[in-house]
Amino acid sequence: MSNVFKPWRGLALPAMLALAAASLPAQAAWQGKTAVKDGVTQIMNPAESMAKPETVELAELWRVGGDDDDVLFGVVTDVIADRDGNFYLLDAQLNEIQVYAPDGKHLRTIGRAGEGPGEFRGAFNLLLLPSGNIGVLQAFPSKIVGLTPAGDPADAFTLPETQDAGFKMLFGAQNAGKDLAVVFAFTQPSEAGLAQTSVLALFDASAGNERRLQSQTSTLNNANPVFAETEWDTFRNRWSAGPDGRVYSAVEFGQYSINVWNLDGKIAHVIHREYPAHARTDDQKKRTIEIYKGFTRQIPLPNIKYEVEEAWNPVQRLFARDDGTLWVLTSSGNFDQPDGVVGGFDVFDQDGHFARRVTLKGQGDPTTDGYFMVKDRLFVVTDWLNAMMALQGGAGAGESGEDAEPMEIINYQLR
Repeated sequence: MSNVFKPWRGLALPAMLALAAASLPAQAAWQGKTAVKDGVTQIMNPAESMAKPETVELAELWRVGGDDDDVLFGVVTDVIADRDGNFYLLDAQLNEIQVYAPDGKHLRTIGRAGEGPGEFRGAFNLLLLPSGNIGVLQAFPSKIVGLTPAGDPADAFTLPETQDAGFKMLFGAQNAGKDLAVVFAFTQPSEAGLAQTSVLALFDASAGNERRLQSQTSTLNNANPVFAETEWDTFRNRWSAGPDGRVYSAVEFGQYSINVWNLDGKIAHVIHREYPAHARTDDQKKRTIEIYKGFTRQIPLPNIKYEVEEAWNPVQRLFARDDGTLWVLTSSGNFDQPDGVVGGFDVFDQDGHFARRVTLKGQGDPTTDGYFMVKDRLFVVTDWLNAMMALQGGAGAGESGEDAEPMEIINYQLR
């Protein structure tokens, strides 16, 4: 299966342009406003997009895993593409990477568990290094392990030491132009309790020259440990970096507000959108608490209380696309969707204007599955949430007495 575009022979260029223009959704002028607050431009978008909402039937290209595949997955936690268009699927449970051609043909398995060259443990993310090698992000000890596309050991590097105190963990990294956007955290126990500071920063290609963009500290008090959702569900779950070097991060829980940074580490603007509160049901609040309990089970504090909000966080996930657009999976696009809807996304153009609303239809459940937008593809990893909870010692599917379904990866074309 080829992704190479073959122009229609015999069709004149003006006709091709006219046909392309006719295929685009009709778009009105932007109706938002621009303001300046504390020297930062605020892009105030209305509730409605410039173009009419679209519903797109996703074209499935291939799928792997499941009951009928020779390759068995543990927990796939990230997907990237190399310069040749091949896809690398990181299995955090098996400590290996499965490599697939664009047409879905399995090419090879690379990586293995260990502490030696080209080996890793506790890795959850991948990135394509400037050399063309594959970087495997190991949470602790925090470093990026290098592998050639063929799987041979390559150069590894660690983040430079900082003045922050505490146990350091690397949570994610993405290419931001020629630099790296990195999320890491420092956890510091004390007699009073526990404090964790999450950091979003830019580093140059050699992992030096830190430009810190955003940080947030979350705390638990020994005397009265309260896990407050607004404090602990941080931007670590809602950030992305684009090939143009821009970095995007949701600012505050409960707000439809997204910071946009340039390569110099300064805020280019802040994207806002009018968004009505999306209320949770009682069952959804209980399920959210169970998820938090699963992920915090290893915190050495007994009798933790959990506080969740009455409404969903408007911004669920951010995806910076290669064309310069930003796709936002919203709470209404993530929850309470009918079967057959992969998700609903707000699409913002390079100026931060709310361009259109896109609903993707196919097999996938945004409340339980993992999504990865890579180039012109959307990867859906089935039953991802339960698998991640089980991997981290939480209450996954296996604790209910039922056997977990084999993980399956579905590859869709995404224009």
